[in-house]
Amino acid sequence: MTKIAIIGATGPTGIHLAAQLRKTDAVVRVVARAMDKLSRLFPDTAIEKWAADVLDANATLRAVESCDLVYDCIGLPGDQMHLHPVTARNIAGALRHTKARCIQVSSYWAYYPQVRPALDENHPRIGGPPWARYRREAEDILCEAGAAILHLPDFYGPQVHASTLQIALNEMASGKTVNWLGKADVQREYIFVPDAMGIAAAIGAHAGAFGGHWCLPGGGPLSGRLAAEIAGHHLGRSVKLRSAGMTTLRVVSLISKDLRGFLQVAPNYMKQVRYDAGKLQGLLGLVKMTSYDMGFGRTLAWIASGS
Repeated sequence: MTKIAIIGATGPTGIHLAAQLRKTDAVVRVVARAMDKLSRLFPDTAIEKWAADVLDANATLRAVESCDLVYDCIGLPGDQMHLHPVTARNIAGALRHTKARCIQVSSYWAYYPQVRPALDENHPRIGGPPWARYRREAEDILCEAGAAILHLPDFYGPQVHASTLQIALNEMASGKTVNWLGKADVQREYIFVPDAMGIAAAIGAHAGAFGGHWCLPGGGPLSGRLAAEIAGHHLGRSVKLRSAGMTTLRVVSLISKDLRGFLQVAPNYMKQVRYDAGKLQGLLGLVKMTSYDMGFGRTLAWIASGS
């Protein structure tokens, strides 16, 4: 029987991935630093809980011993982004010792700066700000160790707290005027996090996926105006929207430490983008994505529940 470890399991991708993997026959082990948080988020007694700090190479090795497949779902805060290569090296070392396979759940930051509207595996992965370079270095370390690297669009959904679209949905739910990043009519793609983790779970069953990069699709083009319209339909009221450009962000960053770090990648979040998942479709076939209407409904209901 396959045993799968999820490192960084207490973040939104880890939570939803565990739910997907519990639909299979695999034994699931969730790994994070705090055992109390693991116990709270994963009350299912069939899920193994393992407390470990992945900044410690020995602790990382112990956390994945006896596992056939390891998912790296680590999402570090802005002031710790430089530690992504460190955790990647520790995971890679554990993989070489245990002979386990690995899937890293990453972002599109390694492809920044974005130079064309369509992003796929052939888009340049050079240059960019520190956050992009840290992500790229971590991906390269794990890819060299045989891992499959998954590039996720900006995601939203239940359990998500920090993403551009999720922040906008929180503002919509609270009745605030939404500070939409960039122009309100620019179309970008986003992914509903349960969809993303359904794909991540499916990829684990394909031996040909390992050692390569895989771009995940979004849910189709979405502008700020359309997002406000869809959310307003669910909320039963109109949603006000204002565009926030770089000047506005720089001013607000004077009082927001988190935003100061985000400034380095913010220009890429203001560009039109679509994700070409043709390579992924060749592996999995056509993947059905949750509509923004359904995804917003489920996300707004979760926000309203206060969970």
